[in-house]
Amino acid sequence: MPTSSPWGVPWPDVRNSDSWGHEVIQLHVVWDWNGTLLDDLEVVIEAANVGLSEFDIEPLDEDRYRDHFTRPVRAFYDSLFGRPVTDGEWHRLNDVFHAEYMARADRARLTPEALDALDAVGSDPRGQSLLSMSPQQWLEGIVERRGVIERFSLVSGLNGETGGLKAAHMEEHIGALGLDPHATVVIGDTPDDATAARHVGAHVVLYDGGSHHLPVLHQTDAPVAHSLLDAVEIAKRL
Repeated sequence: MPTSSPWGVPWPDVRNSDSWGHEVIQLHVVWDWNGTLLDDLEVVIEAANVGLSEFDIEPLDEDRYRDHFTRPVRAFYDSLFGRPVTDGEWHRLNDVFHAEYMARADRARLTPEALDALDAVGSDPRGQSLLSMSPQQWLEGIVERRGVIERFSLVSGLNGETGGLKAAHMEEHIGALGLDPHATVVIGDTPDDATAARHVGAHVVLYDGGSHHLPVLHQTDAPVAHSLLDAVEIAKRL
């Protein structure tokens, strides 16, 4: 295996040759973590409800969470409160959420078919990486505890403020790996994943099993898969 990663990066030169010696660009999948590879919606809702209870906001169930969830996350709370939240409210809600979520996150397991989907991309870790909007150190820990950290050429989380949009982080991730966006497919569960993929010129497949109702995913005009294995099969055809 060539030099570097995890995560001194360069790895992907994802070029191979066919039987005639012609250069072929190998597919690279950039996976989302929360709500895609990690089945954590129940834990997310529990954590959000702890913060909301401090402000006497009606508790969330899965349907109500999906009715309101959006990015940036502050807009999600604006929607629940029926008005813009104040800076103080936002910081309290965000802090409580992360503390409560991290206390519960080890209960969350990989999404059904996650391991099969990773296998379907291929055994060469140059073929897939992980980009999450979770804090970097926490992300590395839980990915390692789930036994999949060696599957990825790069695991990227946040080193600064949480709750924002993914596009700029996708640009950094793609750039760090030196990927050809036209040979890259993002697999995630939110419209923000679709926006981030299109921001860098990559393809996208959305997974219907995370934080949004199916009609919201269809509104992005991205292909939608009902399982992670289906998502990989769609990705291979793009």
